[in-house]
Amino acid sequence: MAANSIARRALKYMLAAALADRHYAYLQSVAMAWDIRRGKLSEPEISLVPMAVQNGDAVIDIGANYGLYTHHLSRAVGSTGRVYAFEPIPFTNSVLRLVGRLLGFRNVEVFEKGCSSETSRQAFTVPVQVSGAIAAGLAHLSAEGDEDAKLVCSSLNNATAVICEVVALDDFMPPLREISFIKCDIEGAELLAFRGCETMIARHHPTVLSEVYREYLGRFHFKLEDLTGFFIDRGYRLFTYDGASQGLIETPPEAVVDGNVLFIHPDRQHRFHRALKLT
Repeated sequence: MAANSIARRALKYMLAAALADRHYAYLQSVAMAWDIRRGKLSEPEISLVPMAVQNGDAVIDIGANYGLYTHHLSRAVGSTGRVYAFEPIPFTNSVLRLVGRLLGFRNVEVFEKGCSSETSRQAFTVPVQVSGAIAAGLAHLSAEGDEDAKLVCSSLNNATAVICEVVALDDFMPPLREISFIKCDIEGAELLAFRGCETMIARHHPTVLSEVYREYLGRFHFKLEDLTGFFIDRGYRLFTYDGASQGLIETPPEAVVDGNVLFIHPDRQHRFHRALKLT
């Protein structure tokens, strides 16, 4: 079945309604591991991982979800590297750990924590599908009011609140020789996470792949220029991936569209020489 076929959605509906969470989590992990291994679950920017990351690197996956990027990062850093994966939602985290076992993660450390500007316990909004299964990809740190959750999840049944621990990476992570890459996809709270690792970013100049959606940023009263400005002020350049040419295009902040943006510091630009299409 295709990764999101009608038949598969119907099967998920029946299984979520019939099975206990731990049994459904196992079946979900088998399905996710299969899709990831076979390439049925992917994003265009994943092709950049082998350029951004080298054998032996340490990297961070913020909002690891079911482990799509975690898997590719794990392969890229090799046996001497390390992936630090953060996924705060308990059900999603349990699936991520099972996916890791099925895909043979041996260099991944998984944390049941979110990332933000300071360490605390915070409420997360977790959309629930009609079947009763959670919509893991839409779970997010709750913002004041969070009225837009009803719009974003209009096709879903409802949402529930889950209290999770969030950490500032500057405080949480042990001293590391180098961090080369950060992937961050946390539904609008990305800037909070980056503010929580300002020292790490200033010290290591990691390449950063971030989701950018204006609507999601607005949950936290952020604008696009707040996020892009954070990196521009630190000497980074902005790039977007062009699937047609399989290259990176330097993009001015005002031309950024919703999707994924790659922030590259000049210290690491040499890793992307094959893909860069400078303007």
